[in-house]
Amino acid sequence: MLSIRNLLCAALVAGVLFSAPSAEARFGKRSESTETKDDKKHDASAVGDDDDKQEQHSGGGGTYYSRSSGSFWVDLLVAIFFNSGSSGHPTPSGNVAATSEPNPLTMRLGANGAALGNGAGLDAFIGVEGQQWGVDARALALILPTDDGLVGTDTLTLTNMHLTVAVLAREKARLRVEGGFSSAHAPDLTVVGPSMALSFEACLVGPLDLEMRAQGTPYPYRQLDAHAGLAVHLDTLVLRGGVRTLFLDDNGLVDGVVNQEAFSGPYLGLGFAF
Repeated sequence: MLSIRNLLCAALVAGVLFSAPSAEARFGKRSESTETKDDKKHDASAVGDDDDKQEQHSGGGGTYYSRSSGSFWVDLLVAIFFNSGSSGHPTPSGNVAATSEPNPLTMRLGANGAALGNGAGLDAFIGVEGQQWGVDARALALILPTDDGLVGTDTLTLTNMHLTVAVLAREKARLRVEGGFSSAHAPDLTVVGPSMALSFEACLVGPLDLEMRAQGTPYPYRQLDAHAGLAVHLDTLVLRGGVRTLFLDDNGLVDGVVNQEAFSGPYLGLGFAF
């Protein structure tokens, strides 16, 4: 039988692993120590004024644009354990119903708002899935106070597009393995890399589901994004809430200074499942 306690413990452990030392500067933003006095006079100018000076770099891990080059080594280790067994409740939305009947395509979409650190996040997602295979697309916009004391905000945009395959598809639970690419758009950096994820849904009782997801990008930048929460299905309408943790590391792609940031906080959202 599915052990919910083990799943929740795994989520808490993942949250601890995502903690990071305080950043010297914002993810994807030039550190103050590398700016000249003349640069500081124009902090409020639009990003992209020096686009003609940027270099494009390509590699097996992805394509990125930065103001510096170098060699980057990344070591990513993520371990998540699930115990599964036979079930006897209705499926969460999008799960396989009865094996004796063909499973039509299902669609899920929604939006969530989150309080992440000192900032706010708004994300949207859409997924289309058959009995085993599917696609999933997500985007998150982070609005954060500036890290240099100036009036204003910094905006980070994170996206990912995945193919999904259900390695566990039962009446009570569904576990997906996902793979594709992700991108990060920061004040001084646009970067793309490979992405992978695990997502899990389980029916707890009646219309109440457990939802968990962990996504990672190992190179050329690092990203770990995880959430765990509950969802209530009211026919096609879905209300959800939980806790989200996000870790970002630009690997010094902007100016050779490694900037790491970690955010965590609650989220609430709504969506639809067809």
